[in-house]
Amino acid sequence: MDREQIAVRRMSFLNGSASHQEDILKLLDDLQDLAESAHKVFGRIWGLKEDDFHMLVNKIRASLPDEVRRASRVASDSDRIVSAAKEEADMIVAQAKDEAARIVEEARQMAAKLVDTSEINRLAKAQAQETLSSAEAAARETRRGADEYAREVLAAIENHLAKVMGTLQKGRERLESRINAERYDEPIIPTGRGVRR
Repeated sequence: MDREQIAVRRMSFLNGSASHQEDILKLLDDLQDLAESAHKVFGRIWGLKEDDFHMLVNKIRASLPDEVRRASRVASDSDRIVSAAKEEADMIVAQAKDEAARIVEEARQMAAKLVDTSEINRLAKAQAQETLSSAEAAARETRRGADEYAREVLAAIENHLAKVMGTLQKGRERLESRINAERYDEPIIPTGRGVRR
């Protein structure tokens, strides 16, 4: 990643327009990669010692709020949790549809067996109609139950994601507060080309 890309991502993060799932640890890795790939003269990068730079990055990484680390782990698990829950909901709905189709088919087969002579035929048709109506009602109830369960699963996913987003927001706000507080305490470093903060 070049300097322009890192600068764009840093400004986006500081302005709050970055995704809530922006991985701060990844940004630190990008910053470290930038230092390692930069032009070096006598072990220094733009007047800074490379060892000091890496030590500072590691200190920043160690001082990140626990919420940031937890949010990073939770965010990486979110896709897996959502995918598994959707698969489970789809499987339950499919099973309910199969069961409903089986019940209706059994009722139709039973109705066909009951048809014989005229009187038996009349009684069989009435019983078959009753059986078919009961089977269709049972199928509707099964589908309704499956739909309600799928809705509950999706609502649970939504609540989980809301908690994840809240954790990420808290971590980002704490980090921004720390960055803003440390910006005014930043030491002045002579670079050989003037004074630099």
